[in-house]
Amino acid sequence: MCCINTGTLELKLEVVPVESLLPHESTLPHIVNKLLLEFTNLAKLQNPIIVDENGILLDGNHRVFVFKKLHFKYVSVCKINYFNKNVKLRYWYRLLKNMKSVDLLTQVVEDMNGTFMQVRDKNALKKVLEKNSLHCGIQQGDCYAVISFHEDSVNDAVSAYDFLEKIQNTLLKKGVTFQYIPDQYVQERKFNDELKDDEIVIWTPQITKKMVIDAAKKGKVFSPKTTRHLIPSRPINVNIPSYWFKENISLEEINNRFATFLARKHIKRFGPGQVIAGRYYGEELFIYFD
Repeated sequence: MCCINTGTLELKLEVVPVESLLPHESTLPHIVNKLLLEFTNLAKLQNPIIVDENGILLDGNHRVFVFKKLHFKYVSVCKINYFNKNVKLRYWYRLLKNMKSVDLLTQVVEDMNGTFMQVRDKNALKKVLEKNSLHCGIQQGDCYAVISFHEDSVNDAVSAYDFLEKIQNTLLKKGVTFQYIPDQYVQERKFNDELKDDEIVIWTPQITKKMVIDAAKKGKVFSPKTTRHLIPSRPINVNIPSYWFKENISLEEINNRFATFLARKHIKRFGPGQVIAGRYYGEELFIYFD
């Protein structure tokens, strides 16, 4: 195991069996298909998967799904303490487009035995969702409301997102389109000013890290785009030959090889805001070089 102490978070790099990793979200088919094409002839595994200390996937869910389909035996991971205060759990909100009226959404929710409750403003909505983590919020212009379901239907975090998925699928059949947006967007003045009359934002359930862990350990999987994990630091450009992970060798042997491989490399530390291979990184980076 190779450890990098960043001062705020310890990064533990090692190799683990692919089958030992626990997903907490289901995958999106178009991303899986893209990665299958990309990884079929993959020469090197560039970046380790981010997991918690129990092997629960925090970043890299689609990659691990594809590795399993391609019969990878092992994979490199970066283990972190999920409950470190610098590891943030954020959410993906849903931006509904082509919504002629909120009445359509109201009807879909009521058909599922859900209820609408209007609230005074954005701050009032925040307080309701903080207190009731399985509820959803609705924002249309300066109007705000809460969606709730009976506890017989929604009794945990996974079922809350399952109902949200049903709402999305029903609306799609009625000509509504949507996109996933980071939750912090709705706090920006520009976003709210540019929100169109036929657009509605669904504030998704504000689940906790403990809910994520409990669901994964029980084998329950959230719908796609439930969580956004903001990791303060991450290692990249490890670049391990991918054929290593298909070889029939022991876990101890491949970890010894992995440790020797990393010991020959140099690490450079870069602050947030780097663009590497066309991707913007908002976190601190530890980049490996030969």
